[in-house]
Formats: sequence, structure tokens, C-alpha cells
Amino acid sequence: MPKFEFDHWTDLYAERTDSLRSSAIRDLLAVTARKDIISLAGGLPYTKDFRVEKLVDAARLTMEKEGDSALQYGPSDGLKELKLAIVQLMADEKMKVDHEDLIITDGSQQALELLGKIFINPGDRILVEAPSYVGALSAFVSYQPVLDAVPLDDDGLRVELLEAKLDELEAKGVRPKFFYTVPNFHNPAGVTMSLKRRKQLIKLAKERRLLIVEDNPYGRLRFEGKALPSLKSMWDEVVYLSTFSKIFSPGVRLGWVAAPAPILEKLIFAKQAADLCTSNFIQHLVANFFKTNSLEEYVAGLVRTYRSRRDAMLEALEEFFPEETSWTHPKGGFFVWAKLPEYMDTTEMLAEAIQEKVAYVPGRAFFPDGSGKNYMRLSFCFPSEQDIREGIRRLATVIENQIELYRSLSTEVVE
Repeated sequence: MPKFEFDHWTDLYAERTDSLRSSAIRDLLAVTARKDIISLAGGLPYTKDFRVEKLVDAARLTMEKEGDSALQYGPSDGLKELKLAIVQLMADEKMKVDHEDLIITDGSQQALELLGKIFINPGDRILVEAPSYVGALSAFVSYQPVLDAVPLDDDGLRVELLEAKLDELEAKGVRPKFFYTVPNFHNPAGVTMSLKRRKQLIKLAKERRLLIVEDNPYGRLRFEGKALPSLKSMWDEVVYLSTFSKIFSPGVRLGWVAAPAPILEKLIFAKQAADLCTSNFIQHLVANFFKTNSLEEYVAGLVRTYRSRRDAMLEALEEFFPEETSWTHPKGGFFVWAKLPEYMDTTEMLAEAIQEKVAYVPGRAFFPDGSGKNYMRLSFCFPSEQDIREGIRRLATVIENQIELYRSLSTEVVE
């Protein structure tokens, strides 16, 4: 973080900077980097088992094969060789796209920012889930829209409430720009949209000409159950985002967008203005890595690790958390979403948790209106099973202290 200094330029900033906020999750990283803190906060992919020597081999192959051209600028829409590999990845999930239907981005976070750039004017209505991925909220809010949040339950998006919201907006003569959703192993809620609701959502979107933005970073990280069709596979007009961050490495900063041609063209123009192109060298590196290594085998190993850690967290929650709490049971991904009694505030409670040397992400970060004060996101992807169990035990102690405090104060008021 930069040091504090009196700002002489306040009157020069664009109005949109008033809505810019630091990510609650990123702010926690400095604290959770301490070795004495068990962090159940950041959704950090597990990279310790990555075979670094294989990446070194891919880097050597890249330079031997491509020479100095790998160090040059690349096409704004991305390297064709890598895009062809992505086409196959999407085909594995029953999505039929051509490499010309894709643009490579600096992680899917850049894709979210570019979508905001090409679609959102100040005051536009955007539909999101409640809760919703905090990175998406940050990307959209910078363009000053009005965010309307639609609740989730254990089966994902409550489509009937989305329809009611569309009716309400239509009565006011308002057409939302798009609806943003994470249907698989939701961040932060951990839930997955059921097949029935996917069909209902696509039917509703077609009837109302509602643009859907489907973000699918976790789809391949399924621990149990049958894979469900992507929204993109059910309707080609869906804008689809994904990333290599969760299935390969977040450090390579590679994601992609598949979209209808007119939207893709605008995204390319926006990306040219943002950074000209994604790293040509990194794209060659990853493409060459996949020529000699099986992504499927690597992901299978990740799934085994994450499944074991998910199980450890669920078992610890069952053993240690008080009966006044509840939580989701994710079938994949990184996160458990826990609900505490309504009188509790997980933002205020975080300081006590840090004192007990455990961290989580408070629920308010995931709601555009700042609600969700009694929720928390718990990440099981990075800590060891032993740390997960100990972290949940420590966190349970903090929660029980808060419950006891509330009960004692309530008793005093009654008396």
C-alpha cells in the first residue's frame, strides 16, 4: 500500500473514482500472510504440487521454437495456438466454439472489467446474484451502475425472483444491461445452480432478451455428482468467461471470453485500449506446456486434494460450530458459505478472530448493498487439513464467545 500523503489532486479525479474501493479480500492478505495466522480467507489455488521443472521445459521449448518472436507483442485477441487448446477444453464441456469466437484476457478479472467498460453507463441497471463474486462487483461498480441483487438458495439462483425483478424493471421502462452469474460451485456461496433452474433461466433470458454473463472458473473442480451443462452450451448467445487460474496457475494471469461476434469485437477494441495484448510469451509458454503435459491429470490431482480439504472443513464445522449456525455443502470449488445468528456481525467479529489467529472473509463484501452481515466465506483450497480443523476450532471459539456475550447482554436488558 502507498504511504499516506495529502492529496493535492482531489478536484481532478473523475467522479467514478468515488466508487473505487480496495478489495476486502486483498486487504486481508497482508494479515493472513503471517505464519501464525490460519487463513480461511483467500481463495488461493494450491500450487505446491506443481511440477516446476515441466514449466521450465516449456519455457525452454518456447524460446527454442519461437525465438525472439515470443518476446514481441502478440495479437490483441490472443494466440491462435492457445485459443485452439481452449476450444478443446470447452468442447470437453459440450460447448461448440471456434477459435475466432474467443479472446484471451489477463485472467477473467480483466474480462469482467472489459465487459463493464463496453456495456455500462452511469445509472444503468445490472443484475447480479446475492451474494456475488466480490471481484465482479468491484469491476462493475467502477462504471457507476445500479446493482440489483437476486438471492440464491441451495439450488443456486432463485429464477422466480429474477423474473419478478425483470417485471419490476420493465414496469419502470428499464432494461438491464446483463445478468452476471457463477452457476458452478459459486464464489462465495459454494452452491451449484440446478439443471431445472438452468433451463428456467435460459427460457427466461430468451423471452426477455436478457444478456447472460456466465463466469465458470471452478467448473472442472467437481468432487461429486454429475456435471451439469453450462449455460453457454444451452444458448450460444451467452457470454462465457473462464480462467487458467484455478486449474493451472493464477500467476500466468490467463483467462478467456467466448461471446457473440459483435460483443467480441467491442471487447477486442476495449482490450487494445487497456493493454494492447496479453503477454505473448506467457501464452506461448502455456500452449507449449499443454503439448507435453496432461491438464486433465493435473486437474484430477487438484480435485483429490480439494475434495479431501472440503471434507475436513465440513467435518470440523459439524464438530465445532455451535448449533445456531449453518453452512453450505459444496460439491466442488473452493468455498463454504456459513450463516451465523442474525444479531452477529462478521465484520466486527474479524478483529477478535485475528486475535485468535484465524481469518475469514466477512459476508458484507459480497453484497452490493452491504447486507449479509451475519455471513462469512470460508476457503478450504489452500490450508492443510490439519490447519483447516484447527482454524475452524479457533473460529468456533470466537463465535461462541459472541453468542455468550449477546445472551448476557440480552439477560441484563430483560432484568
